[in-house]
Amino acid sequence: MGQPLEPDGGAGRLVAVTAAPAVERRRAFDVVRAVRRGERAEDALARAARGLDARRRPFLMELSYGTIRWRLRLDHHLDELLDEGVGSLPPDVLSILELGAYQILLMDGVPPWSAVDESVRLARRLLPARDARWATGLVNAVLRNLARRKDELALPGEDDPVRRLAVEHSHPEWLVERWLARFGRAATVALLARDNTPPPVHLALHPGRATLESALAELRAAGVEAAPHPAKPDAIVLGPGAAPDRLHGWAEGRFWVQDAGAQWVAAVLEPPARGWILDAFAAPGGKLAALLARAPELRALALDVDPARLARVEENRRRLGLEGARPVAADAAAPPTAARFPLVLADVPCSGTGVLRRRVDARWRRRAGDVDRFAAVQRSLLAALAERVQPGGTLLYATCSLEREENQDVVTAFLSSRPDFRIVPVDAPDAVREGPFLQTRPWEVDLDGMFAARLVREDG
Repeated sequence: MGQPLEPDGGAGRLVAVTAAPAVERRRAFDVVRAVRRGERAEDALARAARGLDARRRPFLMELSYGTIRWRLRLDHHLDELLDEGVGSLPPDVLSILELGAYQILLMDGVPPWSAVDESVRLARRLLPARDARWATGLVNAVLRNLARRKDELALPGEDDPVRRLAVEHSHPEWLVERWLARFGRAATVALLARDNTPPPVHLALHPGRATLESALAELRAAGVEAAPHPAKPDAIVLGPGAAPDRLHGWAEGRFWVQDAGAQWVAAVLEPPARGWILDAFAAPGGKLAALLARAPELRALALDVDPARLARVEENRRRLGLEGARPVAADAAAPPTAARFPLVLADVPCSGTGVLRRRVDARWRRRAGDVDRFAAVQRSLLAALAERVQPGGTLLYATCSLEREENQDVVTAFLSSRPDFRIVPVDAPDAVREGPFLQTRPWEVDLDGMFAARLVREDG
């Protein structure tokens, strides 16, 4: 039997195509399916990219991450074309339709006929035999119809502004409603749009191994687009397509990857020159690296409850030559020491609403009640870690949340219960500050949403 024939994208000819779907699309399906089953997107992508030619990885990442980001909008449009709606479909069939719909509606450079054809091949090859026959026909019909009607597809009406923005920008309704109430429409729309923009790569420099001038000169000489970050001038923004671990200087430990917003968290601290500090939630290690690179004689007890995440701290420690870090797998709520420290970093677990552009699946993991749930955990952690701060020492409380309940309200509650602590205003530009706090506003500057408060324990 001969190979199937398909149109070549509008030239009017028929061309022979192979029976197997392209490897990037097969692996993108694996990522989307894994996330739908509860796995984190970054872990699923890392596994899917193993052994894949470097030239194919950008397509894999855009297709899988884009499909995950835009799930709500894709499902809204697919729902219009399905008699019984997307809720009637097996999860794997829906994932294939979403991948095809993303290519047709939102991905540049992919001809609609190719998106349809490759999606049909995914259904034929990857679904169980009991589903493959009917699903192949459904995928073909729905996606061809979508391609024909793409300019006619409607969004929810403006009479329901929350639903309209949620579908248009593919965010949960509870989060859109929350942001509208707090930030207003203009900031919310800018924030939603930013969450759907793939983030640039920011580099933090090891001050003992590179200067801004030397790093920029070396990167540009290698043909890499690089520039200082406008809101963090000692950080570097890489141009599209740059892979940090393939750059000259990576193996030599001259820099690490860290959003410029997160770099500000460590920048508002003056670490002690020597002695021991405690980093209670150390992974992946960027803030700790910044402190140890500035104070080479400093020592740090670096905790994380997840040994796999702690391995990233050790990897960074070795590559950057940071001898002072001592990674220990332990729960920060019960640190494995009764010692007190001049500096305790509490970059606590949070809802992560400030980093949704990087954690593409996080918006679908969170529920409306999670903000209050995290806040309760944060209050408990802050109370426990306060006992590890010596008189005159600093407790740095930080989150990657934009929610007041997890930020200012947690600090206010802590200070009301601990009169032996006071807040010290951070030293940072107005663009990344709100009152005494570090507060980046991602709808205004190209930074992740970060919050930090410096809490100093009184002497005596």
